[in-house]
Amino acid sequence: MMVKTVSYEIHSYKSGNWTIVGVQDNKAEAIHQARQLLASKSQQGVKVIEEKHDDETDRTTSAVVFTEIKGAEKKLPGGVKKKKKKERVTSAEPEKKKKKDEFLRYLIILVLSVGGIALAVIAIGGFLIKAFG
Repeated sequence: MMVKTVSYEIHSYKSGNWTIVGVQDNKAEAIHQARQLLASKSQQGVKVIEEKHDDETDRTTSAVVFTEIKGAEKKLPGGVKKKKKKERVTSAEPEKKKKKDEFLRYLIILVLSVGGIALAVIAIGGFLIKAFG
């Protein structure tokens, strides 16, 4: 049985940082909450990110479904201005993949270190045999 969980994170942009300020199960409610936040003077921008998690494959995907930043305007042909709406699709790596990549990196470093030490011991042994043998 495939179980997918969908949630919508509301992010606030203030002082150069994005912060999660809420989570909703409903897309329309999340966008409404984001627009309400943007109306406050302290908020510089908002975005809503849709998170889909598939329990069967343990994969999570993310997509920005709403973004608005104060003062971010773009000129269109004819001098008409339109507010910029930026959408981006990203894929969140599952935690298992991150741990596996980290483990492989440390394993490679360990193998190279042990190999370097072994090579140094062989070189010293060869030098000693040649010098005293």
